[in-house]
Amino acid sequence: MFLRKNLLFITIMLPVIIFTGCEPNDNDKDYGFPLIYIPQATVTGLDNSYPIPNGPFGQNTSYTCHFKDGKLNIALGAVRAGVLADQKAFTVDLSISQDETDRKLRELNEKGTPAAEFPSGVYSFPDKISVDKGKNTGTCYVAIDMEKLAGHQASLYENGTYRLLVLGLEISNPTNYELAQTNTSVIIILDLNSVHWDNVAENLPESEVRALFPLL
Repeated sequence: MFLRKNLLFITIMLPVIIFTGCEPNDNDKDYGFPLIYIPQATVTGLDNSYPIPNGPFGQNTSYTCHFKDGKLNIALGAVRAGVLADQKAFTVDLSISQDETDRKLRELNEKGTPAAEFPSGVYSFPDKISVDKGKNTGTCYVAIDMEKLAGHQASLYENGTYRLLVLGLEISNPTNYELAQTNTSVIIILDLNSVHWDNVAENLPESEVRALFPLL
């Protein structure tokens, strides 16, 4: 009788044990939505502006710039949100967003802030951002040739100040994942008048910027 009861108990519990054993561990579960966005579009918390420089001290830690061979290299990335057990590699295309550039120029001009589109030929960036398998972030750099930019100095100066320089960029054509509904475009705003260039990158002292763009 005792043996028969034990066999009955085992027969009932075995499917439960097997089913439970097939359940994924928490480490194997997916969390959040795997959507791709540009992290630098969230720097200000107000809109998708990406100011360079972004004020003194720690305000610049949310992005990275470095100065090399006469170029200011501004970090720009693509991030896939969510915690996934299977982190696939993915890519996005990177291109100019004329709509975002024009929108920000209108906004600044309506406020009476002198602003202009970046002159052509002074910047470069890759046409694609790639993220390796097992990672969720990829970074590229928008390179601004400061010496070439200085060649346009006369057209950049207005009413005793340099115009803010505006460049809109956007990501598109993602692989393996979808784009988020927001923060898939970003607007770089370069402020040549700023007194915070010493903080934008440790190897780009304000004196180098002022040598090319003296405050008049």
